[in-house]
Amino acid sequence: MKYTPLDIQRREFEKAFRGIEESEVRTFLHEVAAEWEELLAENQKLKEEILDSRERLRQYQEQDRIFRETLLQAQRTREDVLEGANREKELILREAQFKADEVIRDAQQHVVELEVQIRNLKMERTRFVREVESLMERTRRHIQEEAPDIYVAPPPTLKLDGLDFSSLDDPTPEPPIPPVRRPKSTN
Repeated sequence: MKYTPLDIQRREFEKAFRGIEESEVRTFLHEVAAEWEELLAENQKLKEEILDSRERLRQYQEQDRIFRETLLQAQRTREDVLEGANREKELILREAQFKADEVIRDAQQHVVELEVQIRNLKMERTRFVREVESLMERTRRHIQEEAPDIYVAPPPTLKLDGLDFSSLDDPTPEPPIPPVRRPKSTN
């Protein structure tokens, strides 16, 4: 049974012969009622504080839940960003490798083309030198046959047969061809 301070104050006792002092009982009941009232007020205050604390705890738990979800989402976002960056890095590296391979292939193709051009130029030079040598030989024979009196034998020419023309790439200058001397006319 729950007693209120008013119940304690209004409590009536039966009177008995040789009973206790009624004023003392009333004073004691008033004191107990006052303390009981204080205890009830304090109890009510503590209940309100508990409710308030529970509400704050619920709010903190909700904030903690939101914080954890936010943190988890931030971690997922970080992982997604890192994964995207790694994919992009791989793509850039593959693209760069592809371009490097393409540049190397183009350079190798250009080298092959240049080698073919150099070989063709060497062959053309050899053919030209032989044609010039043949022309010089025909011219020498013609002069020798037509004007033997003005013909001065030139120093022997180089024979190109059996020579290695790979040395034509060397940057060393060729020896100068001596000029043909013509006799002075006596006119």
